[in-house]
Amino acid sequence: MSDIEATESVLFGVSVDDVDSHKRFREEQKFGFSLLADTEFEVSKQYSGIMERFNASNRTTFIIDKAGYIRAIDEEVKVKTHGEDVVALLKKVLPKIEVGQPAPDFIATDSAGEVHQLSELTQKKNVVLSFYPRDFGRG
Repeated sequence: MSDIEATESVLFGVSVDDVDSHKRFREEQKFGFSLLADTEFEVSKQYSGIMERFNASNRTTFIIDKAGYIRAIDEEVKVKTHGEDVVALLKKVLPKIEVGQPAPDFIATDSAGEVHQLSELTQKKNVVLSFYPRDFGRG
């Protein structure tokens, strides 16, 4: 298991190259993560931006947590140390939830549209968070 997988993270590389190019590159470089083909530049436009001069994505790394929040952006990617840099960043920014430790703060909206923030509740009440996979109906 890689150090990145040990943080319960999945790694994707994204470039505007096509799938066949990615297959060849992955085999040549012998690395163990998936490359996403963004041939229409949609993901690159939304996240990293485009280097017009080279018709390519800017080199940028995003750490996105399980809830879908962007926890960190690295726009100063150093190719030689990128793997180690990503592991350090993951360990720094991802919440570590352990019994007896303070809970990470969050903001969430309920079904009535009311916004709740954990840090505003913990001084007043005990909080129970009950997670379930999907709301398939009432109750």
